[in-house]
Amino acid sequence: MQPNKTYVAPDGYEYFMCPMTTFKITQTENVGTHLGTKALDFASETPGKREDYYAGATVKCIRTIPSYGEATWQTVREVHCPNGYFGIVTFETVHDNSFNAYPGMVIKQGQQLGNMGDAGQASGVHLHMEGTQSANSNMGYNQYGIYTFTAPETYLDDLFYVDDTNIITPMAGNWRKTGNITSSGSTDDWKKSLIQEDGKATFTVDDVRERKGGPKGEVVRTFKTGDSVIYQYKYIGNGHRYVVRKQGNDYFFIAVSGSEEYGKDKWADCGPVEAVKPSEPEKPADPKPEEPKLDKNVKAWGCDISEHNPNFDVKGQGFVIIRATFGTNMDKLFAENVKKCQEAGVPFGVYCYSYALDNEQALEEAQYILETIKDIDVPLGVWYDMEDADKYKENRGALTKENCTKFCEIFCDYVKSKGYYTGIYSSTWWFANLVLCGDKYPKWNADWGSNDGTLQKDFSGKCVLYQYTAIPYDKNVCYVDFSEMASHPVKEPEQPKPEIPQFPNQETVDKLIDEQTKFYKNWNQLFDKMFG
Repeated sequence: MQPNKTYVAPDGYEYFMCPMTTFKITQTENVGTHLGTKALDFASETPGKREDYYAGATVKCIRTIPSYGEATWQTVREVHCPNGYFGIVTFETVHDNSFNAYPGMVIKQGQQLGNMGDAGQASGVHLHMEGTQSANSNMGYNQYGIYTFTAPETYLDDLFYVDDTNIITPMAGNWRKTGNITSSGSTDDWKKSLIQEDGKATFTVDDVRERKGGPKGEVVRTFKTGDSVIYQYKYIGNGHRYVVRKQGNDYFFIAVSGSEEYGKDKWADCGPVEAVKPSEPEKPADPKPEEPKLDKNVKAWGCDISEHNPNFDVKGQGFVIIRATFGTNMDKLFAENVKKCQEAGVPFGVYCYSYALDNEQALEEAQYILETIKDIDVPLGVWYDMEDADKYKENRGALTKENCTKFCEIFCDYVKSKGYYTGIYSSTWWFANLVLCGDKYPKWNADWGSNDGTLQKDFSGKCVLYQYTAIPYDKNVCYVDFSEMASHPVKEPEQPKPEIPQFPNQETVDKLIDEQTKFYKNWNQLFDKMFG
């Protein structure tokens, strides 16, 4: 897009546009620091140039992390996207050195949104961007320890149009302009250009997308290196060469080249389908063994909540883990959430979200949460949440495996010494790379898979509690009987009361005064006799 220019559809709603006038891609989806995400890194044509980028639609800032030059933006109205989506878009921009965004800031389409930069330990000047065709702006760590959206992300070539943008390295993107997209996300005339060709394509690169209903249709599948597909047609256009397979009345397009020119930027080897040799009639296959049920070892289903879940109804939950403290601060809704669970008869545990930067602070966090719950019966233990969602530890140089491991040991050893059941919350990636306590303490393991609200894995034998999704709230299963998590707080011995001095009463005082008076009277009489 170009600065100070607007891009509005005939219905009066904005198209969501590429925020840059020029870009080349320096890191693609699902690799390196983008593992498990659909994020892309964009740089300018001139290496190191801090090029401006602009609001692709009228947007509002809803969250910032200034030290990383990071902001979360959301369109103020529904917008049109290249894949036919019409709705709210939420996206993240990172690494702006001249950062001045703040929550509530509104930027109109075409106005400057930021600058490419290298804030937040970036490797070179660029813009990191990722987005979701959703109004859900929640973010958290995925199974690889990467901070990203919890809602399903959208490939950026499906998120924004590229009118007036000079694309230097398109990579495997299907970049589209507003002028040649229909409301369904496909061109009008591709059927006229199909060429009959039966063949087989074997992919030589990763992340090649199959689109339904045209070369610009909805992504329905992604192929990896070595995967193959049988096709019946080929199509040349939209900057690519495609193979096309037909299934029923539907056509599926797969780009096999980054160029329309034959043999240039090839993504797959294409050739004839191998002749099928006649064979003996197939014997009926042995029935497949029934797949084990993922919930066969689940003892109870529950959730975890904090002040970020206001008005949460705990009724119907098998158990609840409540945030009691963060650092040495009490969660604003802790007392209210405890009362809800007690009144509903729902067993609960508590946790502390760690902000410790050294060993002393880790001990203080343990002491503080025990002081917070000292008059409360906590059936399901005291848990230590070791993560760094807001990059507090990382920004202060404390995010190391030595620190994370030691802080957990200090917290859990102290809490256990006071008679409480205790364990550690973290993600699979963190347990493998940063929280290296082995099996010394019980685990509460977060691993969301595709994070679609369903249980997708069986973590029994690996942990006591398993947080399997954050949609629409943090959901967990428990693999042990609640009795195993019982605590038996140590009663601290009563300190002997100090003796209170027995001050003399008035009668004793009067007696002392009388004795002193007699003493001085006798002394005066003796003195007079001797020297008078």
